[in-house]
Amino acid sequence: MSTDFKFPLTDVKENGQLAVDAKTPPETFPDALSEGSLVGPVKLDGMILAVDDEAAFTGTAKGRWKFECTRCLKPIEQAWSTPIEVMVPIDGGPMDLTDEVRQSIALIQPMKILCKPDCKGLCEVCKKNRNEVDCGHPEGGGGDGVPGGNFTETRKPRLTPRPHKG
Repeated sequence: MSTDFKFPLTDVKENGQLAVDAKTPPETFPDALSEGSLVGPVKLDGMILAVDDEAAFTGTAKGRWKFECTRCLKPIEQAWSTPIEVMVPIDGGPMDLTDEVRQSIALIQPMKILCKPDCKGLCEVCKKNRNEVDCGHPEGGGGDGVPGGNFTETRKPRLTPRPHKG
């Protein structure tokens, strides 16, 4: 495990504060994202302050990540940033912020990411990116995944209840 986000609190005890400006490779957080990946270093900036018998870190973690557009599968790389606030006993040894950063990354990852708000997605028939090519197929593909027609239009709902088997 990387110690890039582990800070000794001796300076905090003596001086009352410690400025934090650190970075670590994305491999430090292999399981932070459920999909996508971190790209480039993860940076941590902030300040550790002595507060009574505790050390309080307030700062920001930032970096870049790469996902696929939910609709058209185009790769998207974006910057991300998240606030980090942690308090630990000042005599409890070094302050390790690795887990807090990992959890914060996991919590801010988007559930759905689009290359642009009006992304047209992939054609259901030929699987071409509708943002790049007009394939000529009707929007919606005309089949709901069923060859030969729209399943929801060809199947009629049952109007009578099924007999109860007892």
